[in-house]
Amino acid sequence: AISVVHFRSFRREAFLVGAVLASRGERYILFRVAATWYPLLGARGAGTPEKSEESCLARDEDVTVAPPPAAVGGQVAEGGEATGSLEYRLVDSLSLETKTLLSGGIAGSVAKTLTAPLSRVTILFQVHGVVTTKPSRTAYAENFVAALRKMVQREGILAMWKGNATSVLHRFPYSAINFFCYEKAKVALNVNGESAMTRLLAGGVAGALACMVCYPLDLIRTRLATQIPGAAFYDGIWDCGVKILREEGPWGMYRGLGSTLAVQVPSLAISYSAYGTLSEAFKRRGIFLCPQRSDRLNAVGCLLSGAIAGILGSMVTYPMDVVRRRQQIMVKHSKVRDTRARNALEDFVFIFRQDGITGLYRGILPEALKVIPVVSITFLTYERVRRFLRIDR
Repeated sequence: AISVVHFRSFRREAFLVGAVLASRGERYILFRVAATWYPLLGARGAGTPEKSEESCLARDEDVTVAPPPAAVGGQVAEGGEATGSLEYRLVDSLSLETKTLLSGGIAGSVAKTLTAPLSRVTILFQVHGVVTTKPSRTAYAENFVAALRKMVQREGILAMWKGNATSVLHRFPYSAINFFCYEKAKVALNVNGESAMTRLLAGGVAGALACMVCYPLDLIRTRLATQIPGAAFYDGIWDCGVKILREEGPWGMYRGLGSTLAVQVPSLAISYSAYGTLSEAFKRRGIFLCPQRSDRLNAVGCLLSGAIAGILGSMVTYPMDVVRRRQQIMVKHSKVRDTRARNALEDFVFIFRQDGITGLYRGILPEALKVIPVVSITFLTYERVRRFLRIDR
């Protein structure tokens, strides 16, 4: 994340941190990458490293890379780098649409991976009543800490990232399409100036389009993440997709889409609107601003705006999120139990009658712990990547 988002100012530091954490063999690959890419990304003409990678590896010493020149055939840009360098020429060769898609995709993938353990615990709480073989135990665990302990004891530490490969495969295009459509819709709706309502409508449109395009991967991810050890239905992403198509047909890949749209559209609409409104409020009051640019929020401002926006969107739509997760796996487990699969409305009523309002908010703690960092990191990374790609100059 450091090398992607802040590559201009943390080039050398990112490689040095990697060198400290890497083994000797990994360090060799690391410095090979550094030696190959560092000259190509703006440091051409800065000279060679003070020590060669081969000699340093032989003595197990650190490599010191010379800093980039103040200017290389062009004017000095933000951070002391040259606008005429190869780095900027490569960035400027990309279209605005490509830059926006990349910014959204990278932001979503980074945030999703960092919060994957919280996401899986949330899902296990939400669907436990469907997958458990003990109907009297409707909760996965007594509390969040107990749930983490139970998951790790049963499946190992890597279980916290179970299904994350599918999650990232889903999140990159989902976030890319989401942010791209949001920016386009915001411009199209921006008749009398950008407002909270404009952001709300643009966020809803973007969320609906992104959900419909990327939903099959979200379904596969949920089914893989909720499998019980020793009683797994699927063996990986491909096997899961093939079995769903064979057993449930093409429409099986979109099972639960209605409840998903009922969750994601209002959630994203609220999140986008709240984030934009809070950002504008901070700018007007002159707080949480970058020292060099009074029209930009600093990292604290982005994280705080994203945290508030995320929790607002999640609290409003969480009951339907519980229903949608259960709908995604209902058909498989109803066949095992030889019972009829309930639709979304029937399942909502069933949960409320069985467990009351607490059943509709089961897993809200890990969800809150997840949504605050995931939305914050997403918006922060999106803003930083946009600046790196010179969308916001």
